[in-house]
Amino acid sequence: MKDQIASATFDTLKSRRDSITMGISPWTTFFLIFGCCVLSCCALEVSTPNGKIIGFDTLRTRDGRVIHSFTGIPFAKPPIGPLRFKEPQPVEPWKEPLQATNDAIMCPQTDFANISNYQPLGQEDCLVLHVYSPKVDRSAKLPVMVWIHGGGFQWGAGSVYGPELLLDKDVVLVTINYRLGTLGFLSTGDNAIPANLGLKDQALAIKWVHDNIVNFGGNPDLVTIFGESAGGGAVHLNLLSPLNKGLIHRVIAMSGTGYGPWAIAPPKLAKDRTKALAVLCSCPTEPSNELAECMRKVPADILLEMGKKFNDWIVGDLVFVPTIESETENAFLPKELDKLGSEIPYMTGITSGEGGIFASVISRGGSRFEKELKENPQYVLSKALLLKSDFPSDKLSSIAEQVRKFYFGDKPIDLDNTSQEVVNMFTDRWFLHGAVESARKHHGDAYLYLYDYLHSISFNDVFSGGRIKGVSHADDLLDIFPLTMYFPERKYTEADIKVSRKTLDIVTDFAKNGKLTGIGSKLQPVKRTAKMHQYLHITAEPAVKEDLYSKRLEFWQSLIDAQSEVTTSSQQTRDEF
Repeated sequence: MKDQIASATFDTLKSRRDSITMGISPWTTFFLIFGCCVLSCCALEVSTPNGKIIGFDTLRTRDGRVIHSFTGIPFAKPPIGPLRFKEPQPVEPWKEPLQATNDAIMCPQTDFANISNYQPLGQEDCLVLHVYSPKVDRSAKLPVMVWIHGGGFQWGAGSVYGPELLLDKDVVLVTINYRLGTLGFLSTGDNAIPANLGLKDQALAIKWVHDNIVNFGGNPDLVTIFGESAGGGAVHLNLLSPLNKGLIHRVIAMSGTGYGPWAIAPPKLAKDRTKALAVLCSCPTEPSNELAECMRKVPADILLEMGKKFNDWIVGDLVFVPTIESETENAFLPKELDKLGSEIPYMTGITSGEGGIFASVISRGGSRFEKELKENPQYVLSKALLLKSDFPSDKLSSIAEQVRKFYFGDKPIDLDNTSQEVVNMFTDRWFLHGAVESARKHHGDAYLYLYDYLHSISFNDVFSGGRIKGVSHADDLLDIFPLTMYFPERKYTEADIKVSRKTLDIVTDFAKNGKLTGIGSKLQPVKRTAKMHQYLHITAEPAVKEDLYSKRLEFWQSLIDAQSEVTTSSQQTRDEF
């Protein structure tokens, strides 16, 4: 009964962001906001080193707790004009109080919901963050959780992830924006367009949290960064980056790490893609300073449109992503990941059906893509599974054939008859191997989990119309965030709420303690040399288990190890010669 009452309360007390998403007119939204402020006297002023910030307490959690929200706070100068393609600069102080009520800002991107049609969204002046706190008091010193959104380094915004579930716990939530796609991840390999601008935006936001969060009731010495998908990859890379030394204390990488085959582009490839984009935009490719100067004048929507031309199949390379930099003064990734390390408590994991999102996208793409996957699997799998990131070009067909045989045997690849095999294949290649690899190579304690609860709704429903079944990529976020952008009329079942509360316990316990409590206290850290790994099985009844898809994991590890041995042998031969 308590959960039913809480659910009803949560449905009734929608935020102004939710009302906009559900199509309520701007005038109605205005009166709702105005009425709330009159009734609750919800304006709240906080002093920071940059100036005063005014927020509101119009939001309520699922259990009815008041949320103090401060949205649209700039943490960097607008990256426009001469600052486009430059490293982020700290924001300058403001004189008048900042009205922190704008949660609609997003960085330039295309509309993911209409991926087949070009529709630009967002604005370049987008480097803002949102702070949500249950107690704005400098003495509160609550654990801080900084959320980095996913979206393939191309889509998303911090405001999509509301605080209405998480802030039933005693934590401060910060969600951030960062430059995406062509504006965030071009690189000329030198200072003309420095690499990893989007990641450097994240690092500056983390620095802002360290310097300011005490004013919002947070503890700057207990900061957890967490994120999902590309956001999971980003938090793992932030963990390893020297720019964040001393600023991060816990890390939770959900469904993505820096060891995913999609997360890092080789420096030369990143530079070549930047030159290719310059050609498409009628800019010179050399010298790099002239390339950068020309590209600063190209409208953002043209950069977005030209960037889409690099995609040659419906599932494949993310194209504009992080890369390794030279060891310069402000390098975010000065070395390969294996040469970087951290002892900060680390947790990572996957959902049981990550690949559902890829099967769904293929399904939504139409019969052409299903036919190509079925009739020409070697060509398609080499692209869709990003095989070129680990294997040479002359081996791609052979590796693709080994993959096909492992998952499908003699059966044709068919979304109607072998959809689970398709889901497993993408799950393992895009997420499973990278998650385990990042945990094995972590210098401190690292923990694994598997999310395996099927909600009454799923992202498979969004992307495939229900054709693809089971738990999908991002379904674990349904426990942590309302996600009304995707599910504006979501109804919580009693079972959904119970699992949500358990998941919230897990992530906030880790944020507070650097380890798990309750049933998770039995979970052992990952051992570097183990063939089977313990993991926390998150479902209706969580439990510690062993053997996280070991046969599937061993298959991919054997392919990569075999190629590594060939590469090492070839290098030794060249050295001897």
